[in-house]
Amino acid sequence: MILVVFLLCVIIILLILKNNKNAKEFVIADSSVFMDGRIYDIIKTNFVSFKLIVPSFVVEDLEMFSKSSDHILKSRAKKALSLINNLKKSDINIKFLNSKLEQTKNPSLTIINIAKSLKGKILTKDFSLCKEASLRNIPVLNINDLETALYPLFLPGDKILVHLVKEGEQHNHAIGYFDDKTKIIAEDAKRFIGKDVDLEITSVMFTPTGKVIFGKHEGQAK
Repeated sequence: MILVVFLLCVIIILLILKNNKNAKEFVIADSSVFMDGRIYDIIKTNFVSFKLIVPSFVVEDLEMFSKSSDHILKSRAKKALSLINNLKKSDINIKFLNSKLEQTKNPSLTIINIAKSLKGKILTKDFSLCKEASLRNIPVLNINDLETALYPLFLPGDKILVHLVKEGEQHNHAIGYFDDKTKIIAEDAKRFIGKDVDLEITSVMFTPTGKVIFGKHEGQAK
């Protein structure tokens, strides 16, 4: 009898450990995540594993934005709502939370309160929300940080080819962009605007909006 009880206890402990191992942490998303539009692809990579929580007011905010007179905001909000519908139909672990009871006049504070009550993390692109959550010791997953980490590594002395599109702020500078929106500032290259130019990187600077690469042109434009 004692042996049977012992074996049952062992089985229960193993089941608990298994459930805890397979348990996914809660991650609460704000509207900026869906306006960005890359969350579906990020989750599908399987590099991250979590249960996505979407508060009801986030969807309501997107619905309100979709009726805005601002055409850009309206278009992005409609795409965000379409993304949410696709998430509902997918096999992604997602839950829509009725957050009326926890809602405050400050959306950021509401997200923080939900994350605190669920002992979860916040997923966002909003700098202000990141700052507020950090002050309250709430873990934050910032898509901007992920984007920065995945930028190609460029070092002074590396050679790059860039298409210059406009004049820079400094005298005789020209500006180009990579596909990921990385800004490239070419010194002494104003005359090459509208052309492809080989540059040697002189320095790389990180800013709140992304990475900026400085370079000097080599030879003639292509």
